[in-house]
Amino acid sequence: MKINPPKPAIDENQPFKDALFGREDFAKSLTNLLRNVSENLVVFVNAPWGEGKTTFSQMWRAHLKQQKLDLIYFDAYAADYFEDPFLSFSGEILELVDKRLSEGKSLIERREFKETAVDIGKRLAGLATKIGLRAATLGVIETADVEELKKIRTEIASGVSEAGAQLIEKKLEDHGKEKKALKQFKDSLTKLAAKVREEQGFPLTIIVDELDRCRPDFALGLLERIKHLFDVEGIAFVLLVNRAQIESYIQTIYGNGDAGAYLLKFGSVFVDLPRQQQASSSFQYVRGGKEYCDTLFNYYGLAKKVPDGRSLVNSTAIFARHFDLTLRELEKVFAAMMIYYGSQPDNQLSFPFLIAMLSVLKIKHPSVYQSLSKGALNSAQFFQQVNWNQIEIHTGEELHLEWAADVLDYHLMSDAEFESATEDKNPKARPGLRNMRVSLGWDRRDRNSRIPFLCAQLDRFSLSPN
Repeated sequence: MKINPPKPAIDENQPFKDALFGREDFAKSLTNLLRNVSENLVVFVNAPWGEGKTTFSQMWRAHLKQQKLDLIYFDAYAADYFEDPFLSFSGEILELVDKRLSEGKSLIERREFKETAVDIGKRLAGLATKIGLRAATLGVIETADVEELKKIRTEIASGVSEAGAQLIEKKLEDHGKEKKALKQFKDSLTKLAAKVREEQGFPLTIIVDELDRCRPDFALGLLERIKHLFDVEGIAFVLLVNRAQIESYIQTIYGNGDAGAYLLKFGSVFVDLPRQQQASSSFQYVRGGKEYCDTLFNYYGLAKKVPDGRSLVNSTAIFARHFDLTLRELEKVFAAMMIYYGSQPDNQLSFPFLIAMLSVLKIKHPSVYQSLSKGALNSAQFFQQVNWNQIEIHTGEELHLEWAADVLDYHLMSDAEFESATEDKNPKARPGLRNMRVSLGWDRRDRNSRIPFLCAQLDRFSLSPN
């Protein structure tokens, strides 16, 4: 049995072999979009943390490599300690050009790009940290921005920072030079991008990952650089982000406002990474959450401890879908179940339905889980809090909701409620509930203590410090 989550292993010959939710079809559509759009393109691919954005990028890059297509992968979080991402981008572009273009080819374009990139890099160096993000836009400032810079200069000169005032003064004096330098850089980048597209029939593409883990100022500064310095024909950016986190960064830096509208300044296309099983145009079977539950069940070695593994997998898949778990959260659920079963004797009853439900709640809805562990919820309250009547059972999933409701009522009803619901004279008496003690093989005296007991067992060993 294992505790740590599985590490993705990408088969270079079949990159999407283990892909979920039709992400191979999504990757092919994304590839076609980039190939067919000649203009500058910035694609925001949105998904929550833990939903497999980095794994998708690895699969997609391997898929493109099969087609002899090269691109740049930029880990923004790994570069977060740099003052400015500009030189990192430029260096990666030169590295791709050296790899893609044959020796002696495009030497002029490469030299021009390197020279102009160095010039821009020198002008950017240190400016953002000294005078702030808004003032460090280089030659992209327009006439209205010049007036804003004059205002900033006046404010700084009033005594806030004499050194900053001097920088602003110099920036205003060099405004024309900087606009010329920026134009030369963009011209050289356009030529280089055209050579790359001519060589591989695909744009010069940069994947930016982990942007939502960076410092807010660095993340937004990187978006500014993409918008103002790299917006040329033949360049495509694919940004894998948790958009809600990026929007919170915008509000942190610029205050409350329409963060979504602010993002529109930077993106050409916005799309969600598929998180549910999609209809396949090729009518092929598409792997989804249930299949990943099967994978995790086998990976963690739970078959050795859970004879009724099918029930555990089915129950977990249903609750994971109902509560919208990310793939990382699903891995944590199976790790919690592994720790529980790994700490139990071999002859212990497995309680697959209850353990699956409680493990999902422990990870996704800890407040509900804590109330159950304290015996503080009756069945009516529980069903309402988890939206029980909205649970969907898909074809092939073996969980009868009526039986599941009887199990929960049996454990959560008060004595008075239980007696009323099982009384012979009651025209609405529930035979399944009455027979629950026999079918489960549990002593009725344990009825209200069973779920708190299981929670205590699940909490004995924790995945994180309490």
